[in-house]
Amino acid sequence: MAFKIVGYRQMLQIIVMFMIVQFFGLLLTVLSLSGATYQQIYTNGAFSNTINVIFYGAYIIIVSALIILFFKYFNGKMVFRIFEAVIIFFASFVVFSIIFGLFSFSNILITPYLNVGIIVSIIFAILLVYLKNKWQRLRNTAAIIASIGVGVILGLSFNFFDAMLFMCIIAVYDFIAVFITKHMISLANIVQDNNLAFMVGVNEVAGMPEHKISKEQAFELKSTYSKTKSPAIKRLITDKMVPVSANVALGTGDLSIPLMVAVSAAYASSVIANFILSFFVIFGGIFGLILTMFILRKYKRALPAIPPLLFGILVFVGLYYLIIYLF
Repeated sequence: MAFKIVGYRQMLQIIVMFMIVQFFGLLLTVLSLSGATYQQIYTNGAFSNTINVIFYGAYIIIVSALIILFFKYFNGKMVFRIFEAVIIFFASFVVFSIIFGLFSFSNILITPYLNVGIIVSIIFAILLVYLKNKWQRLRNTAAIIASIGVGVILGLSFNFFDAMLFMCIIAVYDFIAVFITKHMISLANIVQDNNLAFMVGVNEVAGMPEHKISKEQAFELKSTYSKTKSPAIKRLITDKMVPVSANVALGTGDLSIPLMVAVSAAYASSVIANFILSFFVIFGGIFGLILTMFILRKYKRALPAIPPLLFGILVFVGLYYLIIYLF
């Protein structure tokens, strides 16, 4: 999570993007399962063993550290673009393969191991990478699609207990990475500076009461925006208001991990998919995100998003089981 000043409009936009990932990801899960049972989905899952979950959490932490070191010493833009392209391609391929798998033409075989659906999905994944590099404003779109792909594939690999355990591990790591080692802030700055699709963000100019900052800061901000051609910004430059950069960003992990838990929740209490708990998880994530936004607005410093998201999910999962127990 990275930001300077959070306005209500930015908060709403981030929450909407979060909801798009959660609800569309869950919809894709419904479409992809097609009546499959718990045994069919999880028996051979890559992370169906709890020990594997712990090792996978450690793997994520180690890889994150290596990525930060890599970006620190090999900071060419081409390196960033290649790394981003690989992630977007594979994650979006999952999304497109589910979507195109719904159409009958996708089952037409080209070779025994290749059908039309796979080919079309590959083309669309490549097209997304190309369009994002051509129009940098598509960063949020690419990040949303990639987050959906990662969340769905992880959710179909974890059972509900292991998904919650994995989120707890990541929450602890997120807290340490932001508040103690602070390397997550460094990584967020690299992502922001290079406009990489590893987070969704909203950047605008908002007004701040002049009395809340020093005279020197107010003068500097007014001077910075004095030559702007934007009527909206000009209206902010008054005796009592100064324009400031208002932006907030949410990492793709903050989008995909709650979706992972929501997807895995479908089989938490039944052999047959039941998405009621999944909706409780999603609304818990939304509650946690809103809580995070208000904390951001008050303290105006970078915060780890996973811990409050986990808190919201735990509250709503507890509410779900309380309702089940009472009724």
